[in-house]
This record gives sequence, C-alpha cells and structure tokens, in this order.
Amino acid sequence: MTERPDLKQALGRLLGPAGPEVGCDECFEQLDRYVELELAGEDTEAVLPGLGAHLAGCPACREEHASLRALVSGER
Repeated sequence: MTERPDLKQALGRLLGPAGPEVGCDECFEQLDRYVELELAGEDTEAVLPGLGAHLAGCPACREEHASLRALVSGER
C-alpha cells in the first residue's frame, strides 16, 4: 500500500490531537509564553502541552503566532 501523507495529514486534522486539547482562548492566553519558550530553545510541548498541536490545526492562531514571533524576533 502506498503512503499518502496528504491523506494522513487531513485525517490527523479531522481527528484532532491525541494529547491534551487546547482551545483558541487558552492558546491566545498562552501565546506570549509559548513564543518566549520557542525563542529560548525550550521544550514547548513539555511546558504547554497541546498548544503546538492547536497551532498546527488552527489557521487563526497560527497566523497570530507567526505575527507575534516575527515581532518578538525583531526586538532581539
């Protein structure tokens, strides 16, 4: 059987994360901390479980993350 990464990705988004689920409200509350941890090279999943999975599946939060990360990176 041939691997279908596109199908696997679509199925993963449909089923949601296997670990803890984070909603948009919690994501926005924790996003500053998440970006600080990322830029410091820390293990974001260990500190804020499920937030990375939420960002991978939520376009609005992913866009906010990218904007915040760009802003904070430019300040350093």
